[in-house]
Amino acid sequence: MTWGAALLVITLTTGCSDSKSSPPTSSSPPPATPTSAPSIPATPEVSSEPSAVVSYLGKTKIVTVGDVEVRATRNPLGFNVACNMTNSHDAPLNFKVTVSIGDGKEWAQTTEFDFGPIESGQVGRETVLMGDSYQGELPDDPTLHIDSVINY
Repeated sequence: MTWGAALLVITLTTGCSDSKSSPPTSSSPPPATPTSAPSIPATPEVSSEPSAVVSYLGKTKIVTVGDVEVRATRNPLGFNVACNMTNSHDAPLNFKVTVSIGDGKEWAQTTEFDFGPIESGQVGRETVLMGDSYQGELPDDPTLHIDSVINY
């Protein structure tokens, strides 16, 4: 294995870091890697955070992240926003879910759903009206985000 290939393997296995946590580097440039050296494909990074899944049920927009599902349905006053929180832990827990809705340009509103104790395996449900105080035109397909989920 050449020095260049060894350096590539070390970089791929240790990743990048800031200067505070990385070891001091030498001031000499790394040895050149021959162009005929085989390259090692980079592996994609896997996030431990679940990705949001967006779906629609008629005119209702649904965003699901992990154990949280948020639904937004337009009505004449604004949006009915429902939050369903499933407790997948082994003990009863309280949950606080922060949700934001907006038009993706100039208007956004945030609210918190504060669920009391939800028993293990059960679902807590809350609904609020959002966007009712906005003076502009509300979008038919709003941006809808689950900003944070905290259990306590």
